Amino acid sequence: MKLHIDHSFIELRRFVESLPHDFARTGELLHDGRNTIRAFDTGAGRLVVKRYRRPNLFNRIVYTFFRKSKAQRAYEHAERLLAAGIDTPQPVAWLETRRRGLLEDAWFVCRHTDYESLSSATTRFPAADTLPVLKAFARYAATLHAKGVLHDDFNHGNILYRRDPSGEYRFQLIDANRMRFRRRVGRRAALVNLRRLSCPGPAFLYILDAYSEACGWSSDDTVLRGVVFRLLFRRRQRVKAGLKQRLRKNGRKNGAANLE
Repeated sequence: MKLHIDHSFIELRRFVESLPHDFARTGELLHDGRNTIRAFDTGAGRLVVKRYRRPNLFNRIVYTFFRKSKAQRAYEHAERLLAAGIDTPQPVAWLETRRRGLLEDAWFVCRHTDYESLSSATTRFPAADTLPVLKAFARYAATLHAKGVLHDDFNHGNILYRRDPSGEYRFQLIDANRMRFRRRVGRRAALVNLRRLSCPGPAFLYILDAYSEACGWSSDDTVLRGVVFRLLFRRRQRVKAGLKQRLRKNGRKNGAANLE
């Protein structure tokens, strides 16, 4: 077992150490997909724990000897975001278990947040109350890029927001294991990053226009280039999905043939 816990949460060490045994049968299930997310009420408040999907053999070797695990990267990236003045749920700990010397499972622990997903606004666009949210988000995205931050899974489900009592919109980034930090993010890299926003087309166009305004760029050029990057990205996703489906079908056929 390999464990790192923030010194201010050291009293939670026993809770974190118990995750390999207790995670699947305690807490509140929030998400059960490729990764599993549960919430736990502890003496230090409500925590969210993410267990990453168990990697295949090749990735177990990679994460053991050549690259940090997703849990460790999520923790360290969260610390780096906070140091840069970019909000994200406070990281608490990361934990890894090994089998025969190789990484088997990994968990990331952070504080629970009461912010809501940006998807609640993008899917209702152009309702009147969504316009200021998306405009504020466009300014926020421009600030991220100005600080050299590129979230490699920058979709509307990984961006959280709320309106504070002063009327200002605040944002948080989650799922931070896939991130890059640069000295400078150029125009092309910024628009390539925005193409990952998995929101309806009209909302995407509105965000691009507001983003161009925040950056002082030409609206027509920004929207055109942003749409082209998004279309190419969606096409690549469809090709990859089709290839995976064919590989699965061929695998099932080969398996059936071996049984005959």
